[in-house]
Amino acid sequence: MDTPLKTYCASLAAACALMLAQPHPAAAYDNADFIAPKDEALVVFIQNLYEDRAESFIVFDADKQCVAEVGGRQAEVISMKPGKYIFYVASFRNQRIEIDLAAGRTYFVRLNSIAKTSNRGTEVTLVQRRTESFKLVKTWLQGARVTHGRDDPCRGKPLKERQNRIIRRINDANSEWKNGDELYRYRYMLLKEDGLTPTEVGWL
Repeated sequence: MDTPLKTYCASLAAACALMLAQPHPAAAYDNADFIAPKDEALVVFIQNLYEDRAESFIVFDADKQCVAEVGGRQAEVISMKPGKYIFYVASFRNQRIEIDLAAGRTYFVRLNSIAKTSNRGTEVTLVQRRTESFKLVKTWLQGARVTHGRDDPCRGKPLKERQNRIIRRINDANSEWKNGDELYRYRYMLLKEDGLTPTEVGWL
């Protein structure tokens, strides 16, 4: 027969197990999740605004496969092989980004919305060296839940949207990329050297 003490201990154990299973917050004292393996690169998609807590940002590739679904003040860590990639971000608007990954480095992309006259727009900020974003990445990580791509149910699956809508998203983003000037395209590119080394990650 259960006693009140046994019941309390069982409840406490269950609560502790639940807390341990939850994604943990990124902070200056907890950056091991952002250190890339020597033969792989990490891409971290950050969504940190309280205003976006109910909004999801879908990142997908040219094959219409989901790379990540980020929302609710989240920092999702995606492990990838070194090389060049083209991704698309879908939310209030569509954005094409290009990244060139080097092994052993970690790259950061911030996703958020901005207020407009009648609605909100999507803003994608790639953390590039020699820009203000490089200085702000530590601030953007504060308060975000750290999750991993391997646990994302969206990862590697075909998008749920209708094919014609997905194609329209890709065409819109590609058209904006093509019509943009060199400065515009550079804004949405990550070069190999933009990735943080393990030592630099340790400073976050």
